[in-house]
Amino acid sequence: MTRRARTEPSLAEWAALGLLCQAPAHGWAVAHALSPAGEVGRVHSCTRPLVYRALRQLRDADLAEVRGTTASDSGPARTTLGATRQGRSAFARWRGSTVAHVRDLRSELMVKLLFHDREGLDPAPLLREQAAALALTERSLEEQVGSTSGFDRTLALWRLSMGRAALSFVEGLLDSRTVEPVVYRPIGYVVSPHSDLDGMPLQPIADTKGHSVIEVSEPHRGCLADLDGFTHVWVLAHLHETLGWDSRVPAFLDDKPHGTFATRSPHRPNPIGLSLARIVAVESAAVVVDGLDLLNGSPVLDLKPFVPLFDTPSGDVRFGWFEGRAERVFARTSDDRFALRSKRAKA
Repeated sequence: MTRRARTEPSLAEWAALGLLCQAPAHGWAVAHALSPAGEVGRVHSCTRPLVYRALRQLRDADLAEVRGTTASDSGPARTTLGATRQGRSAFARWRGSTVAHVRDLRSELMVKLLFHDREGLDPAPLLREQAAALALTERSLEEQVGSTSGFDRTLALWRLSMGRAALSFVEGLLDSRTVEPVVYRPIGYVVSPHSDLDGMPLQPIADTKGHSVIEVSEPHRGCLADLDGFTHVWVLAHLHETLGWDSRVPAFLDDKPHGTFATRSPHRPNPIGLSLARIVAVESAAVVVDGLDLLNGSPVLDLKPFVPLFDTPSGDVRFGWFEGRAERVFARTSDDRFALRSKRAKA
């Protein structure tokens, strides 16, 4: 059987080549660095036979060359290897390139970042390109989740979760103010009469469909204590059916686009909804509310009581381009300009 020609060095070969680019070394030293106890091996470890095989492959590809031999008291002479000019160029290109698959980030990206650090290089250009690539991957996986079912959907959800975690990690490295990835989990889900964006109210005040229920997950039900003493509650929700974001968006209550942060659009960098609803009843595992502009099934991130002294501003209040247009909320409803993720995936 004919063996298929290799087109790309393995990660073990790249790691070994990176070490040789820094300084000539014999095979035993490279193998030690790539062992589980070695500095590179703590990120990506290899067995000694695999390391020696990688070094042979590097020599065959003219990426590494013999620099000399030294006698050994405990065995055969040790051959010292170093990177060729071609090897140095190839490694520099690889070190600065993005990782193509989410599954390879744990090992490949970390090896690249390790060598950036060892060589005193700024990893920001690599991280920016990797973040952009992961954002595209996230968009693709979101569409897969909306267009598949069964195990295919389970696999797409897993990849999407890993991709989002990786994107959060990369963005955290780029933003020195971020100490750790930002991850939120739902405290419950919305049960509402709104099953489709088409015709849904634009704000809670325009909801005429009756009561909605916020079903609270079991670990968080104790947090409902004392909420029955309030008339209104802020509902923070993840707008799970929206896809992507833009700097400017077409506004529902105006006929021209506005900056995203000057709108209530769901098409946002972080698709978080903020709704003020009237409390009808607080039950042991749910809150019944009146006036809610959230789709059925929306994940709820938090509930906060409305307190007039805290939530009603004093002095003159300006409300920008909404002035003279806010009243349109009673005449206009949502449409498909921000198509549901599930609909867009099928389009």
